[in-house]
Amino acid sequence: MPSLLLWDDQGLRNFDTWTKSPSYYPKRCEWEILTNYRHDIARQFPATSVLIELGCGNLMKTAWLLAAMEKERRHVYYYALDVSDDALYKNLNSLKKQFIDSQFISIAGLSGTYDDCVEWLASSASLPASTITFLWLGNSVANMPQQDVSILLGQFHQACRKMSADCNFLISADSCADENRILKAYDPTSGSSRVFLFHGLHHANRLLGQAVFKEEEWNAIPEWDKVLNELRYSYVPKKDVHLDVGKLQVTLKRGEPIHYFMSGKWNESQVGSIAEGAGLEVGKTWRDTQKEYCFYLLQSTTSASSVVGHKEIAERSLI
Repeated sequence: MPSLLLWDDQGLRNFDTWTKSPSYYPKRCEWEILTNYRHDIARQFPATSVLIELGCGNLMKTAWLLAAMEKERRHVYYYALDVSDDALYKNLNSLKKQFIDSQFISIAGLSGTYDDCVEWLASSASLPASTITFLWLGNSVANMPQQDVSILLGQFHQACRKMSADCNFLISADSCADENRILKAYDPTSGSSRVFLFHGLHHANRLLGQAVFKEEEWNAIPEWDKVLNELRYSYVPKKDVHLDVGKLQVTLKRGEPIHYFMSGKWNESQVGSIAEGAGLEVGKTWRDTQKEYCFYLLQSTTSASSVVGHKEIAERSLI
C-alpha cells in the first residue's frame, strides 16, 4: 500500500498532532538546530535564490528559516510543494501574512507530488534566480528507500542542469540509533502515533467507497533494520481476510504483511552515499547537541554524473 495514503488532509492533521507528543523527539531536535544555527544556514544561500520546499507541512519551521534569510538580506523566491491543496492554501495564506511587507521574500505554492515538481521544473524555461535550493525537512527524505532518494535527487539535479541553474539541497535527517527510543516515538499501539499509522486504512476505504479495511482486524507491525538503520511498518491481518472490491478479490492469510511506511534513521555516512549517487556532495552539516539529528547542505559536485531514474509521472495540476 502506498505511503501516500498517510498524507491526505486528515493525515497531515494526524501527523501534526503526533509531532506534539512528548515521545516524538525528531521535532524537538529540528527546532534545536534551527534555534542555534538558522542564521548560519541562511548565510549559505546566495544573494538571490529560488527555494522549493518538498512537502511543506504547516510551514512553522519554514517561517523561522525565511525570517533568518530576510535578516541576512537574502532575496528568496519561495515555492511550497504539497499534495494537500487545503493545507497548502491555509498554511501559505498564514505565511504570506508574516512576510506581507518583506522586500526580500516572495511566496508561491505548487500543488502536486515530487514527480510533478520534477516535471514542472523540466518544462520551465527559467525561474527568477540561477540557484535553486530544495528544502526537505522533517526527515521526510527517509520515508523512501535510499536508492529511490538518490534517484529522486538526481532527477531534480538534472532538471536544474537543463535550466543551467545551480542545484542545492537543504535536508534534515534523523540519525538516532537508540532502537527503544525510536520504537517508543513510533508506537503503533496507542496515542497519536497509532492514529497516524493506521490512517492509511481509513484513507483507502474512502478512496474505495466502502469499508474494505476494518481497523480492528489489523495490526501495524514495526521492524527495525539494524544494518540499514531503517524502521519499516506493515499492516498485518489478525485473521484470514478476504477483500472484495468490484472485480478485485484478494485473500490475505493471518500474519501476512502489507508494507506501507518506512522511516530511515540514516547516519552521516549513509547520507553522504545517497548524495554521491545523485551527483551531489555534503557541503556543510549542522547537528543537535546529542548528535542524533542533522541538517545537511548538499551541493553539486564539480564533475557530476547523476544517477537519474525515469518514472511514469501522474498528471496533476500545479499552481
